[in-house]
Amino acid sequence: MMKRVFESGLLLVLLVVFPQLLDAQNKIRGTVKDSGEGFPLAYAMVRTNCSSEVVMTDNVGQFVITVLKDTCDLEISYSLYETFKRKVVFTGKKHEVRLDVRLNPQAVTLDQTSVTASKYETNVEKSTNSILVLNTKTVENQNITTVDGLLNKAGGVAVVDNEPQIRGGSGFSSGMGSRVMIMLDYMPLLRPDAGRPMWTFIPMEDVEQVEILKGAASVVFGSSALTGAINVLTAYPRSEPRTKVTMFAGIYDDPNPEYRTSWIHQNPIKCGVSFLHSRIIKNNFDLVVGGEYFYDKGYIGPEERVSETINKNGDDVGKFERRARFNFATRYRPNKVKGLSVSLNGNFMYSQNNQTFMWFDADTNRYRSYKGSMSKFRDCTFYVDPVVQYVARNGWVHTFRNRLTFSNNMESTGNQNSQSFVVYDEYQFNKQFRFAMNFVGGIMNMYAESVGPLFNGDNYSLEPAKMYSDNLAVYAQIEQKLLKHKNLNLSFGARWEMYKLKDVFENKPIFRAGISYQLDTAVTEARTSFRASFGQGYRYPSIGERFIAIHVGRYGFYPNPELVSETSWNVEVGIMQPFGTKDKRFWGMFDVAAFYQSYKNYIEFCMGPWGDRGSFMDRFGFRFLNTGPATITGVDANFMTGGTISDNVSYSISLSYNYNLPIAKNPDKAYYSNDGKEYTFNNTSSDTTRKVLKYRIEHMAKFDVEFTFWKQLSIGFTGSYYSAMKNVDKFFFSYDVENPNLSAVRIKQLRAMGDLPFCGYYNYFNSKDYQRGSWVFDARLSYTIKDVTLSFIVKNLFNKSYALRPLYVEPTRTFTLQLVYNFDKNKNNQ
Repeated sequence: MMKRVFESGLLLVLLVVFPQLLDAQNKIRGTVKDSGEGFPLAYAMVRTNCSSEVVMTDNVGQFVITVLKDTCDLEISYSLYETFKRKVVFTGKKHEVRLDVRLNPQAVTLDQTSVTASKYETNVEKSTNSILVLNTKTVENQNITTVDGLLNKAGGVAVVDNEPQIRGGSGFSSGMGSRVMIMLDYMPLLRPDAGRPMWTFIPMEDVEQVEILKGAASVVFGSSALTGAINVLTAYPRSEPRTKVTMFAGIYDDPNPEYRTSWIHQNPIKCGVSFLHSRIIKNNFDLVVGGEYFYDKGYIGPEERVSETINKNGDDVGKFERRARFNFATRYRPNKVKGLSVSLNGNFMYSQNNQTFMWFDADTNRYRSYKGSMSKFRDCTFYVDPVVQYVARNGWVHTFRNRLTFSNNMESTGNQNSQSFVVYDEYQFNKQFRFAMNFVGGIMNMYAESVGPLFNGDNYSLEPAKMYSDNLAVYAQIEQKLLKHKNLNLSFGARWEMYKLKDVFENKPIFRAGISYQLDTAVTEARTSFRASFGQGYRYPSIGERFIAIHVGRYGFYPNPELVSETSWNVEVGIMQPFGTKDKRFWGMFDVAAFYQSYKNYIEFCMGPWGDRGSFMDRFGFRFLNTGPATITGVDANFMTGGTISDNVSYSISLSYNYNLPIAKNPDKAYYSNDGKEYTFNNTSSDTTRKVLKYRIEHMAKFDVEFTFWKQLSIGFTGSYYSAMKNVDKFFFSYDVENPNLSAVRIKQLRAMGDLPFCGYYNYFNSKDYQRGSWVFDARLSYTIKDVTLSFIVKNLFNKSYALRPLYVEPTRTFTLQLVYNFDKNKNNQ
């Protein structure tokens, strides 16, 4: 009897007290919006320090989170925005707080976030690495149609012959075997056969941000991230639909001087159109579709002298490119499973192009192709990306990324037909803990396969061959914020890399560590940040570097099956100083870093007699070789500022300078032996006085200035300086028929060999015009009326004739007219 009375009483107490306890729980309700345009930010992450619960905003940016304490720290984060932080206090009988949160875009605050450094968002000011973030909105009026064009605006970065170079970490390599990892939405996008970036395949119309990590990044992103990583992020829809159409047409000017003019009828043109449409359907389905058509007749003429073309009015089809591309992105969030999202993205491209490797000579025929060096390609390429992500209520984020990339290179000259595909799979899990620690870990696998005579390892065989590589890796990284204001940041990461190429298997552990300290903002408003980092690098050769076998214009690309992996370690120290006014009418940032890189088994692109058949000249070509140890020391400085001069005038300015000194540490090392001759750095280099590695740009400076009037009229000016290469392969001089240092007998022998592309190169290389480096300037003017922006762009304003690598000249001056229609309800509804 007493037991029943006790149970009834307990039930009565629970019925009375429990609802009151529920009612006494504290709740935070709010809406998260963009501070500038006012549109809601769907699926922002909301957390507090007094609960492990993590919630996400709904499709209209609203959220509700429950807390069990009267005081808590609220944090709201959203990709590409400044993290919002606020202390929330519940007083008296008030158990609910309502907030209208406005997040500042990165481009406004400079408090940029980036996943490049650690695979989770991190504030640039507090990062232990050097990070540069490029927003495509700032260059929309510059007619940049590929990501490599955007990268050439970044300090310390140059793209030479399709090869991205960060802080002088690479030289000329014909675009193969990149030491910079190129990613699209966190997944690699390098050709599976050659390790070459696929610049034209990236949907530029949908790119929202490009993140550049400088320094060794192999721990986080694996092989190819030896000197850095570039992560290209595409955009998903906002709350309202958006449509964007871009059209342009341009024309190449005659070269300077005009006697080098390559075309005989009319100046070559280039034109293109791209489109993008994005929207959210039924509140939980994101859809993005886009596409591009691009045509460039090119400024390089056919494989003959200018005089021959004039005399016989011959074919004027030289280097050109034509491509058509369609891409889509989808993301579905089931209402019944909170935190789950399923994505499927795809991209399809068909392209035709002629590529030239060497000019005809260094003077009159600089804008003509050397005989046999023009390669024609027809290529079909696609990728599909199924991705699943789940954000658990306890804060763990689980992501399963996949990418299948396929390329079919058809009807190519020089027996360069090939088919290749790569399958990339990655499972990643990460969490930001309440005690200010971030953890990320994962496992990835990338399998690549290529089929074609191009990779049979024999320059004299047409038999197709199948080559494959397999890469497996596990990784983990921890980042811990310390001190009262969390302004001391420590990070440590490790990765175990396993790799197999044909019958070669190797594995290697690599590590990184970093520290950053920002002056306490409670004591000073300087926000000065100091950083230091150490990282190991590891890169295995691509299929192309080991097995490519083709001939181009009497010269070949020769295989090297004995090529081994290269390793490195990198250390840097840096300081960042943001500045500006509280009303943000004036802002800026100065960043400078000193770095040192040490390499073992450094891989270089070398010219020499690697063939074993035919005449003496027919045996020469390029080959990838391990040339021994090397170091690179340098300084990287960046400055940017912007603001408003008045209510109707705003401005932005960016300046950068990079100096690097790449040194061969064992110049007498014999890295190859053939017919009784040993090849070393000293006996193959044109200049050995400072032991500088071949094909290096030691000094690079860039600036960009833009003024905007009444938010409609913009005027901009850009300049880039590239110092001359001081050392190239001595071979170029030894076979230059116009080299004054050669004997009469030697010159007679060379003339008997016929036309050689090295003709005049010695005089060109040693001319004052080349040795003082190249300044290249661009100018632009744009005007916006409602949703339409009309721009006029002049690239290479002063029509400078210059080369960034041997035997290839950069474009002449171009005039381009561009029209952009950008209908964005998110902006119009503010």
